[in-house]
Amino acid sequence: MKHFEIYKKDPATGALYPEGRRRKKGLARILEIVVRDFWQLLGSGLIATAAALPYGLCIMLFLPSNALGLLILSCVVTGALASVFGMNLLDTILRCLRDEAGFWSFQYKKSLKNNTLPAALFGAVFGPLFAVDLAGLSLAVRRGQSVFQVEFLVISIIFLLGFALNLAIQIPLMQLPVSALLKNAFLLFRGNLGCSLMAVAALIGYAALFVLLPATLSFLLIVSNLWLPMLTAAFLLYGCVERNFSIESRILQGNNPDPFL
Repeated sequence: MKHFEIYKKDPATGALYPEGRRRKKGLARILEIVVRDFWQLLGSGLIATAAALPYGLCIMLFLPSNALGLLILSCVVTGALASVFGMNLLDTILRCLRDEAGFWSFQYKKSLKNNTLPAALFGAVFGPLFAVDLAGLSLAVRRGQSVFQVEFLVISIIFLLGFALNLAIQIPLMQLPVSALLKNAFLLFRGNLGCSLMAVAALIGYAALFVLLPATLSFLLIVSNLWLPMLTAAFLLYGCVERNFSIESRILQGNNPDPFL
């Protein structure tokens, strides 16, 4: 477990402040984080968005041509690049959800050093998997395949994204073997299915807006870029991770070791 300094503590008890029960909930909590940490979110989001552009361009170039080999190879490289900086964005968001201190540039560099390798491996695997699913769905629609086949591919994309989100949220929080991360991701996805599907819906819905209305929402893309949908998704998933792994208590314990041990 990696430990970071929590800047809000109850002066009487030393406990995290605000505690989970004291924090705002739902939309009010998201608005609180956006107002308080907007510049950190914007900075991380712009970097992640720029890093994700090559991945999006590869899909746009190779998906219509059915060049599956080129699509997979290009998405391995560009997916790894996008994932490294996307994971740093997720790390920034998780710090905001934990009410941690600022010093964004210092923490960003620290996160980049700690998470580059696992994040790159994550992107190199899930980047091409997602692209192949999209290629299959595109081909099925163009060839007029049965509704069942199209629905199956859509469901597979949704479940792939849901599993990937539950895996990704662990990487900035815990240092575990790959087998443990995969097992945790499956259990989190199964045990938190409703919130996982809502997190996926937030990502897909956000992407659909820009596909349908690119000119109208171009300015919004600059301001909200990737941090807004990722904040929404992480907010939906973080509660389950905290309940199961007691992340904040472990961080507090790591920052305040028992002097008698």
